[in-house]
Amino acid sequence: MRELATLLAIVLLVYLFQCLCWAPTGAQVFSLELSGKKVRKKRGFPWRALKLTGYWANPLPPLQPLLVVDWPQLQLEPEMVRVMQTDAEPVQMPWEQLKVTRSGAKLLCNGLMVLQGGADQLEWHQEFLEKLKRAKMKDRKKLIESWLCKAMDPGAVAERLTLFGHKSRWLDIAVNLQFFLLFVIVPMAFSRFGSRALWPMLAAVITTSIFITWQLWRLHKAFFPGDGDGRFKSVFSSALSPIYAIRAGDALGRDLLAGFHPVAVAGIVCSKPDFEAFAGEHLRANKFSLAGTNWYGDQFERALGNMLEKSGVDAKRLLAAPEQDSNCVLYCPRCRAQYTKAREDCADCGYGELLGFEGQVAAEKPMVQ
Repeated sequence: MRELATLLAIVLLVYLFQCLCWAPTGAQVFSLELSGKKVRKKRGFPWRALKLTGYWANPLPPLQPLLVVDWPQLQLEPEMVRVMQTDAEPVQMPWEQLKVTRSGAKLLCNGLMVLQGGADQLEWHQEFLEKLKRAKMKDRKKLIESWLCKAMDPGAVAERLTLFGHKSRWLDIAVNLQFFLLFVIVPMAFSRFGSRALWPMLAAVITTSIFITWQLWRLHKAFFPGDGDGRFKSVFSSALSPIYAIRAGDALGRDLLAGFHPVAVAGIVCSKPDFEAFAGEHLRANKFSLAGTNWYGDQFERALGNMLEKSGVDAKRLLAAPEQDSNCVLYCPRCRAQYTKAREDCADCGYGELLGFEGQVAAEKPMVQ
């Protein structure tokens, strides 16, 4: 019994490690909780050396994969491309001088990383940037506007999630069955029947793993047809490891909504209060940008405003002043930090135009229509 308990503990630790999802630092991660409540993962475990953040997926049935949604660190304009950098000023590149390459899971513009993700996502963005580079300025404007509108389409997000849920129902059953086999049925069988349970339990686990592997291959090919390397890695790991097979859905769900903007995804997979708070952050960060206004910011605001209108959310309300704390006289319209005395800029985000609670200057700045 002691040996069985030790083995079970080792398997459990390995399984918990498989529940850890690493995502780019700037990416947004979404999850469906056991209660059915839809949430956005707000906290992770930073790995600064590799610029990654780890998130724990729900380890207990019903198992749900984490959805990783990233947005390219680019501002596309008719005359140039602007690469946004976390700790440095944006780098501006004329379209004629743009060189787009891929290195592993990274998309690079003139050697600067702008996106990290799956092969299909990187290939699409590379082809899109090359198309913009070849296009005339008038056509380039239309292509960028169309790209933003499609990325902000919550209806397309809901459609893809519905399709995935329909096609993956047998995989969901199989991975949950594998969990109960490894952590409930197998220990109980060995405890009751001893070594006589070895071959029946082994056959059950292998059979379930084969079925999961087949489903994984089928679904991965359907949703990510161009990612052959990723498909081979996931299928091979699932075939060799029954523990990995339990988390087979993670290989599918991770990049399922790649290409959509995180706010559009939040409109479908988050509760309305969380969605409004998240959308407000992006709306204010764009409208009150530290770099000032530009053509891309106007197009982004228009696409975001249209998406909010379709979702029944008043964008002006998200830009309104926060509820005033006691003794506070100023607030930052960008991050909503509040201050009890006059100062020139925000200590939290660095924005340089703080507003008073009386006058509501922010509300007077109209949304781009």
